[in-house]
Amino acid sequence: MDTKDSILKQLTDMKGKFVSGEVLSDALGITRTAVWKHIKKLRDEGYEIQSVPKRGYRLDNSPDLFDRSALVSSLHTKTFGKEIIFLNETDSTNNELKRLAAGGAPEGTVVIAQRQLSGRGRRGRVWSADEGKAITMSILLRPDIAPANIQAITLAASSAVARAIEPFTSIKPEIKWPNDILLSGKKVCGILTEMTAEPDRILSIIAGIGLNVYQKEEDFPDELKETATSIALNSVGPVSRSALASRILEEFEVLYLDFIQRKSTAKFLDIWRSFSGTIGCDIIVYQGEKNWQAKALDVLDDGCLLVETADGSRKAIASGEISIRKVK
Repeated sequence: MDTKDSILKQLTDMKGKFVSGEVLSDALGITRTAVWKHIKKLRDEGYEIQSVPKRGYRLDNSPDLFDRSALVSSLHTKTFGKEIIFLNETDSTNNELKRLAAGGAPEGTVVIAQRQLSGRGRRGRVWSADEGKAITMSILLRPDIAPANIQAITLAASSAVARAIEPFTSIKPEIKWPNDILLSGKKVCGILTEMTAEPDRILSIIAGIGLNVYQKEEDFPDELKETATSIALNSVGPVSRSALASRILEEFEVLYLDFIQRKSTAKFLDIWRSFSGTIGCDIIVYQGEKNWQAKALDVLDDGCLLVETADGSRKAIASGEISIRKVK
């Protein structure tokens, strides 16, 4: 974290109270003149910072500034986001992070873009994001787990997103197995997990998260108006993308570290079940050109969906092979 970001974080942590220039200079090991220069840079970036003689500086309510400084200043994590690459535009945050991962980027590196031109969803679908209206970010993971367990990462990520956005919404989010987050039955977030691995070990996992935040109904193309929504269309008040992104990273880190340290999916599967919009539903399973009806019974420890088929038999459905839709 550079000096400017450190100052912003201290002002943010003070929650509207003044902090003196002397305290800032002592904490950061710089002169009070240097503190003032960094304050000026923050003001130039759009942060509303008051300065009062003998009282110091105070961060007032600012517009939704979504940049690296805003994210870093509101983030409280051990690993996730310690290295943040913030881009104005990219083809795909997953692709960008793949390139960084190949070059040795550490676990927890995050790539965020204001605008994504050719992001991908599951089964090759396009997930684009207009500038200023969404959160598109990818997190680099290097877990010591077998490649067969990658589905657990997807369920941990979807559990984290559901928990993170719930305080910002007027209705409870639902998770559609395995990785879509719904509000009022419409998709608000998609998660794409991609792995680079050798036969017996994972080299890297990239968890890409695309969250609709500020879109209005007219912002969605006609083919998505009935199936897509945003946080703003279901919000209980003002929404900050910086706060949302920080909360997602914090929730995801807690669940991920618990899984890695304990080698147990129990914690996040309990959360996943509590938000599930799939368990107990009649569904249609799509596998290639075939489709068949079933009932979703539960999610298993390995992340597979346990279903009951029309003949009464039970079957575990693996990630990446199927798409699930509720029967109308």
